[in-house]
Amino acid sequence: MKKWLTGILVVVVVIFVGFELMDTFQESKDREPIRTMQATDFSLPTLTGKEMSLSSVQGKVVILNFWASWCEPCNIEMPHLQSFYEKYQTDVEILAINVTSKDSEVAVKKFVDQYDLTFPILLDASGDISTMYGAFSIPMTIILNRNGEIEQEIVGPVEEELLEKYIQPSL
Repeated sequence: MKKWLTGILVVVVVIFVGFELMDTFQESKDREPIRTMQATDFSLPTLTGKEMSLSSVQGKVVILNFWASWCEPCNIEMPHLQSFYEKYQTDVEILAINVTSKDSEVAVKKFVDQYDLTFPILLDASGDISTMYGAFSIPMTIILNRNGEIEQEIVGPVEEELLEKYIQPSL
């Protein structure tokens, strides 16, 4: 009898823990903003060789996307980012920040060509900007409102619908 009760108790605990973990993973994808604070300005070289700063897109909703060419989830999300950009580029700027300290420029160019990306690709060769923004796991996406304040942080690949949900209040 005791073994039977112990078995049932273990099953109940496992089910409870499973549901809690499921909620946790769902919340990490679709959570409320962690903080609203002013984004720190930075300047990085682009894949085309020009220098670009965050302040140069002031007044637009900005999506900072930290990624690398070897990152499989980054490969999954890029077509979604490109499609989103084509729809919203008048009001929203995407700055795709490649973690070049863990990538190569040749691989980045190949990746950009593969997905026919048209938004700015910035190269963070030192990793300083990625570190400054806490992008320790990629892909990571940070959404800034028109005032340059951090509205949302998303760890993991994003889809168009999720981005649309988060930018709507700022448009």
